Amino acid sequence: MTDLNKLYKQTILEHNRNPRHYGKPDSWTHHAEGLNAICGDLVNVYLTIEDDVIKAIRFDGESCAISMASASMMTDFVSGLSTQAALAHFESFCTLMAKGGDVDHIPSLGDINTLVTVKKFPSRIKSATLCWHALAAAINGLATATTE
Repeated sequence: MTDLNKLYKQTILEHNRNPRHYGKPDSWTHHAEGLNAICGDLVNVYLTIEDDVIKAIRFDGESCAISMASASMMTDFVSGLSTQAALAHFESFCTLMAKGGDVDHIPSLGDINTLVTVKKFPSRIKSATLCWHALAAAINGLATATTE
């Protein structure tokens, strides 16, 4: 097993067992629900945005380990960023995770790059990207997001 695969497994397990920023907050300014109808993943992303900066972010839902870990990592990663920066990272993550794409690392994504090994299982890519689509939807004032 390669070092990246080991790191991926460790990261997924850690974030699935101990998700960061998990739970519905008492208040928020932006929210979107993400649904992956094929596998049943459901994630809600809650943001408090002030002066175009993500002051707080939380998530909840029912999802697989990959989706849960991706959401946990994403919330850690974008907390405190401007909405523009968060949307730019969303685009970068979509590029990283593109099915059949040859990109396997984007320096600006830091530890998020460990999720690239999901591309070995194309049917799971949508699980990893669902929370990111919900993030972008929430920032853009949309109530729902889907990976379809």
